[in-house]
Parts: sequence; C-alpha cells; structure tokens
Amino acid sequence: MRLRARLSTTVAGLTAVLALTTSLSGCMTVHGEEAIVPATDTEEAEEVLRHYVEVYNEAKPANDSELNATVESGGLGAINGAVLDARAGAIADAEEQGDQQIIDQINEAYGPDSFTPLELDDVRYHIPEQAGWPKFFVAEARSNLTENRWLLVFTRDSIDEDWRASYLGQVPAAQLPELAEEDGALVDVPLTGTDGDDLAVPPAELSAAYAEYLSAGGVDPTFTAGPYTTDALASREEANNNAAFRTDYIDEPAEDPEYAPVAIRTADGGALVFFTTLHNSKQTVAEGENPAEVLRLDPASLALMEGEARRAVTWQRVAYQVAYVPAGEGQVEILGQSRGATSVTGE
Repeated sequence: MRLRARLSTTVAGLTAVLALTTSLSGCMTVHGEEAIVPATDTEEAEEVLRHYVEVYNEAKPANDSELNATVESGGLGAINGAVLDARAGAIADAEEQGDQQIIDQINEAYGPDSFTPLELDDVRYHIPEQAGWPKFFVAEARSNLTENRWLLVFTRDSIDEDWRASYLGQVPAAQLPELAEEDGALVDVPLTGTDGDDLAVPPAELSAAYAEYLSAGGVDPTFTAGPYTTDALASREEANNNAAFRTDYIDEPAEDPEYAPVAIRTADGGALVFFTTLHNSKQTVAEGENPAEVLRLDPASLALMEGEARRAVTWQRVAYQVAYVPAGEGQVEILGQSRGATSVTGE
C-alpha cells in the first residue's frame, strides 16, 4: 500500500469526508460503551490513514494549524500546531515589516517548493478490542521521510468524534518489539485497574516517573542510559556552563486527558507505551547581554513570544515519548521522543 496526498478539497469537504467516515463506523461501535468490540476495522483504519496523509501534505507546507488540527491531537497536535503557527506568524510579521528576506528564508526552508510530501507504505494495522472510551488503533508503516518505522496512534473519545493521530513514534525496525495479539486483535493495556501492575512501571505512572527522573538529575535508575535520559541531563549541565545565561528547568507529568498515554502489550509480556510530559525552561541572561543574540531567537520563536525578552525567556515545551517497559523488574527504555515549544514568554 502506498499513500500520497494530492488534495484539492476545501476544509468543508474534508469535514464531510470525516463525517461520512464516522457515520459508516457507527454500526460497528455503537455499543462500545459497554461491549468489548474492535476499536475499528481495517477498512476504516485505511481510510483514516489515507485522509491523515492527505491533510498532512496540505496543512504542513501551507502553515495551516487549523487544518492540521482536524487530523492531529494530543502532544503530536500541540507540537505541530505551534510550529505551524510560529511559521505563519513569522511570515506575517515579516510582511508587516516589509522584510522579504525573512519571508524567502522561511519559504525556502518550509514552503511548498521545498516540502517533501509524506508517503507511507508497508502499512500494518494493529487494532485492539476494547470496551468503553477512548479507543485507539495503531498504523505502523514505512515512511519516505525517515529510516525508522512510523507508529501512528489514532484515538477518539466517542463515536461522534473523528479519529485523530495523538502520537507518532519513530522507532528503528530492529528496536521495535513484537506486539502481542489474541485472536488477531492487538492486546492493549488499560490505564485503570490492575492490568499494568505487572510492568516495571504502570503505564499511567510513566509520565510522572520520567518527569521525576529528569527533575532529580537521573539518580533514580528507572530508565536506561540513552539520548533522552543520561544524555539529556548531560546536555543541560553543559548548557549551564555558559556564562552568558543560565537555564532553570521544571519537568512535569502531563495530566490533561488530552495527553493520556496509550499502552500496548508486547509478545514478551512487557509493553510499548506512548506518553507525554511537559517541560518548562527559563533562560536568564547575564547583566549587559542581549537576550535575542545570546539565546539566538529566530523569527518563528519571536512570533510565538508573549511579552518582550529584556532579561529572560521562558519556554513551555511538550514532549511525547514511546518507551519499552519490561514486565516485572527492569529498566524502561525510551525508544523515541519528539518535543517542541508550544509557547514562549519574554520578560
């Protein structure tokens, strides 16, 4: 299967497509509040993924966060929405100031002429049987944009909602664990009850555990060494060796239901868990330093900024991770992470 977007529809047309998809699925999951039923079927999952790719390839080069929000939610939607708003805002600011150079730079890097349309093939659909809401399914695919396998997690909270991608895990094929199935259905790990108690960290507690790990400087051995744990802490320490500014960090679990984790049982009894965390960092420059120069604030960052950077800049970032959590005792391995600024405040 190969997917490539060639859109000429309007936003209204896209809404109509999604509405049709929802109505077609109603006969299958109408009793999803109580009965254990498949979250969707392969035919609907294929249509959802096809539509996602189409909208992705229209919204990204157009810097259209509203269109992007029709197919993305959670941490994925928050990060990408802020990126698109920042680019659109930077272009608008440059147009107001008559700065064609900035406009050309942004368009050259991110505009339609430089944009590579997303293509997915070798798609595998992993669909669990679930009772109640929210429901999810996973589309695992090969992408033309990276060498890693893409794991797109689509979720929705009711039969009346559209499917949206809330997580995108990018994992090297060699590191991707085999997922557990029962009678052809993906085995999920519910976030309530005792289903996750056999894991090294219950999925519902993983966001708090990771935030605590970073806040405490890695003294807790919950996580394996790697780019998102020991290396991330080392980068923070190195950054604060710069006499021109100091950075203070606050790491927090993502408790909003919009950022709810998703957990999938692996064939060895462990779990593949997608989870979100929140990271604030305040950069305070030394007396006499220029924040814009020292912190290298680009037009997109300035477009997101509230206030004026006279002495300090606070960044609010969202990060989402995909991690392997072993059964029983053992360390959690974070296989991939995406993070991005969702707001910037100057003071």
